[in-house]
Amino acid sequence: MKTKLNAIASALFLLLAPAAMAANVAVITLENGANVRLKDDFTWEYIITETVTQPVQAAKADITEQANGVTPPAIAPAASVAAATTPVAAQSVAMPTAPAVNSQVATTRLTAAALAQPELLGSTAKDGIKITLADTKWKGDKLGLVFDFDSTSNEHVTVVEVEVSFYNDNGALLKTEKLEAWEAIFRMPETYLRKGQHRQSDTIWVEGVNKQQWQKQLISLKIIEIESR
Repeated sequence: MKTKLNAIASALFLLLAPAAMAANVAVITLENGANVRLKDDFTWEYIITETVTQPVQAAKADITEQANGVTPPAIAPAASVAAATTPVAAQSVAMPTAPAVNSQVATTRLTAAALAQPELLGSTAKDGIKITLADTKWKGDKLGLVFDFDSTSNEHVTVVEVEVSFYNDNGALLKTEKLEAWEAIFRMPETYLRKGQHRQSDTIWVEGVNKQQWQKQLISLKIIEIESR
């Protein structure tokens, strides 16, 4: 499958090369229903998320603030009240209500294909470095993540920073966090990630993930920075 996708990406790149180059060359749908984004650097990636909008009811905050800021009528001094011969009816103050207004809120969630095929998640690669979620563990409310690394890069990698997105069991985004999934020790070459190696990270602890909403362990990874020596 990967060889076929690489061949398609190369052919489309050659066809579209005379045109203005863009980050994304094309999007194709595979036989299993998953969508793949082909890029102009001969790489490809699964499209696993989509942005959906939902109507919500919201009250205008400024109207509420105006209602809270209405000044009550002034009370006359006692001497003036005693001198008055005709009673005055108390003034009523109309409190404006906050009308409900329709608005749209955008949310990120997993696509139907990603939910149906969770094996599309939990792994990514960039510049010869592949990272895969290998294990999870809980310590109270903290979630521990362990990653596997495979390198085909000629560089001696010291740091791999990853953007990790967590999704609940219905596919809605819970949170996104940046982690240093691999960090070598300064001046200790044996801790560098080298070509041909398969290494495993230490346990990295994350807070803010609801255990009850994360039973299916839906997670996506994106390598955002690689440092090497």
